[in-house]
Amino acid sequence: MGIFGSKRERRTPDYQTTRDYDKGRDQLTENGIAEISKRIGGEWMLVCVSLGVKQYELDQINYDASLDVRTKVFKGLHRWLEHRAEATEDDLIEELQQALNDNDRKDLADDIKNILEESKSNMNTNRGKESSMSMSNKDKEIPYQPGTSPGSSMSVIQRWMRKHKGIAVKEFRETLYDMNYRETQRIPVSPLQKTSKMSMEEIFAPVSIREDLEYRGKGRNIGTQEKRTKPVICPDDMFHIDGSMAKNVFMLGDAAVGKSVFCLRLVENWCKANNPKSKNKSSSVWVAAFKKYDFLFIVQLRHINKSRTSVIDMICNDVFHSHPECRDVICRVISDLKYRCLIVIDGLDEWKISDDAKQKLRIEGLPNVENIKNCTILWSMRPWVMEKISDFIRNDDRVVEIQGLDTESINILIENILVNFYELDKKSSEYKEKIREITKKAQDSNLKSMMQIPLMAIACVQIWYEGKDVGKCLTGLYVALIDLLIRRANQKTALSTDIMNKLTEESSKLTHHLPQNITQNKNLKKIISVLLKLGKIAHGDLLTKETHLVFHIEDLEDSLEDYELDFALKTGLLSKCEAPGTFNEENVSVNFFHKSIQEFLAAIYIHNHIDVDDLNKHLSSVKVIMELGNVLIFLSGINPMLGSSISQHIANVANDDTEVCRYRTFRDIKYRNDKVELLYKLQASCYREIIHSQTNTDNKQHAVPYHVSDVCVYDDSDIDTVRTTADILTHHHADIKSLCLVKVPTDGDNGIPDSILTQCLDHTVSLQSLWIDGLNTNRTLYKISDRFSSLTALILFSITLTPDAIGTLQTTLQSNTVIQTLGLVNIK
Repeated sequence: MGIFGSKRERRTPDYQTTRDYDKGRDQLTENGIAEISKRIGGEWMLVCVSLGVKQYELDQINYDASLDVRTKVFKGLHRWLEHRAEATEDDLIEELQQALNDNDRKDLADDIKNILEESKSNMNTNRGKESSMSMSNKDKEIPYQPGTSPGSSMSVIQRWMRKHKGIAVKEFRETLYDMNYRETQRIPVSPLQKTSKMSMEEIFAPVSIREDLEYRGKGRNIGTQEKRTKPVICPDDMFHIDGSMAKNVFMLGDAAVGKSVFCLRLVENWCKANNPKSKNKSSSVWVAAFKKYDFLFIVQLRHINKSRTSVIDMICNDVFHSHPECRDVICRVISDLKYRCLIVIDGLDEWKISDDAKQKLRIEGLPNVENIKNCTILWSMRPWVMEKISDFIRNDDRVVEIQGLDTESINILIENILVNFYELDKKSSEYKEKIREITKKAQDSNLKSMMQIPLMAIACVQIWYEGKDVGKCLTGLYVALIDLLIRRANQKTALSTDIMNKLTEESSKLTHHLPQNITQNKNLKKIISVLLKLGKIAHGDLLTKETHLVFHIEDLEDSLEDYELDFALKTGLLSKCEAPGTFNEENVSVNFFHKSIQEFLAAIYIHNHIDVDDLNKHLSSVKVIMELGNVLIFLSGINPMLGSSISQHIANVANDDTEVCRYRTFRDIKYRNDKVELLYKLQASCYREIIHSQTNTDNKQHAVPYHVSDVCVYDDSDIDTVRTTADILTHHHADIKSLCLVKVPTDGDNGIPDSILTQCLDHTVSLQSLWIDGLNTNRTLYKISDRFSSLTALILFSITLTPDAIGTLQTTLQSNTVIQTLGLVNIK
């Protein structure tokens, strides 16, 4: 949704447009088309199709619930006239009559010329009246009411500009409130829902957020129990440091964890706190805190012009659409110390700029923030972006991480979906049965990591509601998600038999190898041809790093047939783009509903069309690998052997990385390194996809070779990572070069037993560095491997050694001639 409100609010009113028609087409006036629109009625779409208007254009009009039938007809005919700009008046009238006759409206076809002549006569009469009244009305002001829809063809900001040419800050703040309010009223939640948008209140469940203290010099030192993170309970925990406003807040979060929705939630809280009509004080600490901020601006980077490098330019040009008066007041409030501003910049990982623009950046990967004074800037991004900017984080900056939904929030989400998606009465037996059944499935420990991600949790709940299985891996979940999208679209009768027959026919012609876990699904097998085409669009030109996030419909016409685009829009794989500050309707844009859907489709395309050697050439650094992390996870699930090959390449890249090699020395006695930690988390996720995507026996699963060079697990690692690590240490330990286990449990299914650790240490041939912190875990080493004699770094902290192990340790260290770092602390 654009910051100026929904597109229907930005559009011109019912029978007004700004297009100037050719003088040779006088009879086809706006009033003439409006008069015809009154008489066509319910068969208007058939008439427009006969006139050559494309189906997706009609769908865009028809899906706008705010329009009555006459307005939809008018807009449909207007699209026809736009496509036939070079046609003569006689040709247009003949085309319209033919289309009406083809759709059993001969009565209206015979009367077309009379209708147009009458409307032209009325228009000339009214023109004389308007001319006589113009002088008396020219000084009248259009009343401005924040929070209401505009009553003319102008947008909110255009109406305000006409009234307030002096640019008063107070009035600008009221207008900003109005625009932000519209931004948050209806947001995309899921393409699975019954309506295109839902209220945030209807679906929102609070996410867990923690601050990373290490970036402010408060990381744990060896031998301490100080936690590396702390929970964010209230806005001050996020936006203030020691009573003063934070300069920057870097908000990290994995794919689909809810960063964008959280950003919009902040905007909603600012609107509630600064509603000019409401005097009620909110009891919410999050709402009350936003009373401190005079202004809040939101910038969605995926919609920003590629040449833009300055935050101020983004706000002025892309959000406020280059109004010069706006720029004056924006620059004033952002640079004046008497105003407090919050700037929310969403999607730093989605920001794509031109090569020329990159040369203008002061910090690589971060828009310029010059002349921004008494402001806090919130940046949302995926964790790998921090590698680019971590060196520039200051003491007045904060780093927080969205960790997803906890158990209570998952239960809230399930309840919201059952009540608001499926409209179940909480008192009904069906609701009680469904919530008991779905809650039990959500508590499956194998699915815990997926249920923590809001988008995935929404998908899981709806798939379960339909009585289907989601599997245990991301690939399986997204296959089930697209399957449900297709079935849901068919339930709405949005997909015609003709469209599905064409897709099935095209898919049957494909001869090259297709992913088995995709084609095993009957619905996906029928439409694999369009999935591959969408995958090519999603992939962009990967090898030249030109991955796109937003597409103009005209640009897609070369890649997709009309019926394929129609299918993508109706299922929700593609959705209309509602960018902030958009005024031009004619340049319609679309995007994938979520970046993770784009990444899944890109993986399908890469699997079928990109040679593994070409892919590996592109994966030339840890940075690039992290940027494409989700794509690599999906590739591992689609083709386990390809995932194995990718794992070998990632291990080789890590071995050549200077920072990773320095980490293995443990010289700075700091066991946490963001690059190593994120890389291993990615490798563990890829490995889980390989294991869970196969249906063979356990022995065959583990027979697929997997390569990991650096293993690191900590007391705050998620359960899935711990379990995966135990499996890797058992079956795939040969290539491990550094192993770091800090306060990891030794008991049960959620730990790494001493027996597994001992077996790994005894058989790994590449191990260079070992760090084991056994505090609070009762970790005991019964034997010391002879491999200790070749270690270059060894840290043992708070573990128990048997007498035999102590003797072996002493002997192996005496024979070790390459060790550079040694730490033995609190050994029992």
